[in-house]
Order: sequence, then structure tokens, then C-alpha cells
Amino acid sequence: MTVSITEFITARLREDEQQALSASPGPWHLNAEHDEVIAIDGIEVCTAHALSNNQLRNTARHIARHDPARVLREIEAKRAILENSVFVMDKYAGGMYLDFVRETLRHLAAIYSDHPDYNPKWSTE
Repeated sequence: MTVSITEFITARLREDEQQALSASPGPWHLNAEHDEVIAIDGIEVCTAHALSNNQLRNTARHIARHDPARVLREIEAKRAILENSVFVMDKYAGGMYLDFVRETLRHLAAIYSDHPDYNPKWSTE
């Protein structure tokens, strides 16, 4: 079954949302040693002890920065961009607006280019 680019993006956002909602609640923060990520409820999300000091701190910071609360905010922003794009596509049948919207959708879809349902043609259409 072939899906449209908007259907593809919508499905990926739904998957991202489900994952974020099922994770330990955010915001997450680092412990004092910066080697563990802790959820807002005090539960340890992950530990980075196996990595070198620099990798450890940077990996822990990255994980804490991309906690479920932030992911949910990003999903809402991407949904608004998608909704606005679909509105413009429906309202304007051609011209520079449509080119801009197509480019925007290509960028949103490219985030998930490693997904098996991603259509490589979207990057060139």
C-alpha cells in the first residue's frame, strides 16, 4: 500500500507521541555527576557509565535534552506545520506557495528517512 507524504508524516508523529507518552515522564535532568538521567518522578532513565568521560557527559546531556516533554512539544509543532501545509495545498492549487509547502513536507518526511515506509522519491519530488 502506497501512502501519501502527509499520511506518512502523520503516522510517524503518532508513533513518536506513543513512545514519548509511554516513557518515564519529563522533563528529565542529569544527576550531580552527569552520568545518569533522572525523570521528573525521580526514576533513573539511563546510566552512561560504560562510556568515556566526555562521551558519557555528552550522551547523558543529549538524552536529558530530548526528554518526552520536549518530544511532545516538537510533535505539536510539527503537527501545526503539517496542518498549515495541508491548508495551503488545499487553498492554493499552484505557484510558489505549493512549491514551498512541498519542500516543507519533504523536510518533515526526511526526519524519518530510515523508516521502511519512507519513499525516497519524496526527497526529489
